[in-house]
Amino acid sequence: MGIDVGGTFTDVVLVDDADGRHWSVKVPTTPGDRVIGAIDGFSRILELSGATSGDIGFIGHGTTMATNMVVEHKGAKTALITTLGFRDILEIRRVSRHDRADLYDLQFDAPKPLVQRRWCLELDERIGPEGEILKPLVDAQVEKLADRIGASDIEAIAVCLIHSYISPVHERRVVEILKRRLPDRFVTASYDVNPELMEYERTSTTVINAMLGPVCSRYIRSFTEKLRTLGFGGEVMFMQSNGGLAPASLVEAQPVVLLESGPAGGVSAAAQLAKKIGVENVLLGDMGGTTFDVSLVRDGRPEIRNSVVLHSHTVRSPTIDIDSVGAGGGSIAWIDAGGGIRIGPESAAADPGPACYGRGGTRPTVTDCNLLLGYVDPDTFLSGSFKLDREAAHRAVQEHLAKPLGVNVLEAAHAVRAIANALMAQAMRLMTVERGYDPRDFTYVCYGGAGPVHAVDLAKDLEIRQVIVPALPGLFSAFGMIVADQASEQQLAIEREFAVLDAATLEAAYQQMQDDVAARFEAANVSREDLIFGRKMDCRYAGQPEAITVDAPDGVVDLDAIRSRFEDAHRRHWNFIKPGHALVCNNIRVKADAPTGWHGSITANPKLPAKKKAAARTRSIYLDGRMVDAPVYRRDELSPGANIPGPAVIEEASSCIAFGNSQSAHVDAHRNLVVNL
Repeated sequence: MGIDVGGTFTDVVLVDDADGRHWSVKVPTTPGDRVIGAIDGFSRILELSGATSGDIGFIGHGTTMATNMVVEHKGAKTALITTLGFRDILEIRRVSRHDRADLYDLQFDAPKPLVQRRWCLELDERIGPEGEILKPLVDAQVEKLADRIGASDIEAIAVCLIHSYISPVHERRVVEILKRRLPDRFVTASYDVNPELMEYERTSTTVINAMLGPVCSRYIRSFTEKLRTLGFGGEVMFMQSNGGLAPASLVEAQPVVLLESGPAGGVSAAAQLAKKIGVENVLLGDMGGTTFDVSLVRDGRPEIRNSVVLHSHTVRSPTIDIDSVGAGGGSIAWIDAGGGIRIGPESAAADPGPACYGRGGTRPTVTDCNLLLGYVDPDTFLSGSFKLDREAAHRAVQEHLAKPLGVNVLEAAHAVRAIANALMAQAMRLMTVERGYDPRDFTYVCYGGAGPVHAVDLAKDLEIRQVIVPALPGLFSAFGMIVADQASEQQLAIEREFAVLDAATLEAAYQQMQDDVAARFEAANVSREDLIFGRKMDCRYAGQPEAITVDAPDGVVDLDAIRSRFEDAHRRHWNFIKPGHALVCNNIRVKADAPTGWHGSITANPKLPAKKKAAARTRSIYLDGRMVDAPVYRRDELSPGANIPGPAVIEEASSCIAFGNSQSAHVDAHRNLVVNL
């Protein structure tokens, strides 16, 4: 079973791994206590499938909970312990970033501090940049701070001492004392979370890990306890930001790995899909209720980045490279002071939702406009279980858009859809062109409830020739929790120029890291022989602030090969290289994957006809600048080999796709819907 707790809906997918039969369900997310919605989804899908709790052997779980807590500043109350003189590091941040959106904003309001200044505490200790102890740690100082914290309502403590990435001896001692004196508080240290140079980024990441710790731990324990109460006796794993699953014990200690947990599931599923169909380069678009998320699978692997800025706070943790724009189905359309239509970032969310949901929403959203344009059917949405109110959508667009603009409702709705498409296409260009890739070299895989609804327009805009709609597109991230493998990573700070690096020493370091990662898996009863190791190195030219991560070749460390790979990546990203300039190794990294996920294929319904069933009805839809009547096909009635010429609409429980005269669609052997432009 895969469970994806999103901001609007909780998606659940169940697969019988013996024969590939599957069931799926969407239930409302319960923001007050997300466990309620997740357990409701668990119970509903058992009822739908006729299975019992005891039949379920595995649950993969993803959630947007961690991201929402950071954005909404609803994490645990946290104290920071750092070296004397560095208590204001979170306020100062890193002011030299060249890509800060607020760099020239004279009215910029700094975000709310992660830690109140009175809880930024200092220790009079110091370790030098080579790991030498310049000023010893005094245990009595730590115990005094522990007493002060113990008498407060602080729930979590982040420990981040200067140069601990080189020598964690002082941090380890601080953590040892705190855990002994304050066993009921969550304690985390930078040497475990982010042992890298750059004190602000390391501190920010460690503090966010601390903020998430108590809340995520309570959620994980409550969720697993309720499952056990219902008779579930299988294994539960959680999706990490890097696209791999991890056991609850690891996630509880480092909840920062959950920050892209939900979207990562979809990317993991897409990577498995790409392998099956033999496509190496895939551009992914996940359009949900609030955002449109874009990512890449290149050479069969998801693109990974080691740092992300979340609500202006830097977090450094291996994360699938996902960019988001506020252009989801629930994004509200409005008119700005200049008389132009804008979309988002405000969303109607789940409550009250778009006007067409009939829950009290009165402002027009992208979903309302798609309904009026015929891209969404009010009677078959979610297989008819959720009837949409067309009149409410018409009133919202008429009052807030059409009347102020002096156009008819259809023109206003089309303008909103066109602007939403432009926002999403720009995000796709930034993910490809800005990184040195040509989008025409990629296949577009779309998912999320609204993803296929806009897919053909986006592909045309970027001149992409093929669109793939996978099975269960509206629940694809939940499906990703089923097919993903386990993963664990480790890094080590080096901070040395290549000229003084010794390949043998690096090889020994890599081997030790592989042993450490393998030990984690062995503790979870996974044999080392089953692990697939990957090595990486963070490199930069001396004087550059940002490193580029490149793959280290298999076998004994080859510094010349790594330099060559760095130069290829640097030329692609920045369009130049500096031959002969000193090259610096920041960190070395090891990742191990353990094949865990279900890698079978969803089977067809045995009652399906041989190829294609004739369309049962037609629908009026806005295509090529006018409303046309197009035949409507149900996807679950199309078997592999079916071919549909355009114009046509193919709909399913969680989404639908429309295409015009010059396009056609067919169902491939893996039950993917493939649209050729």
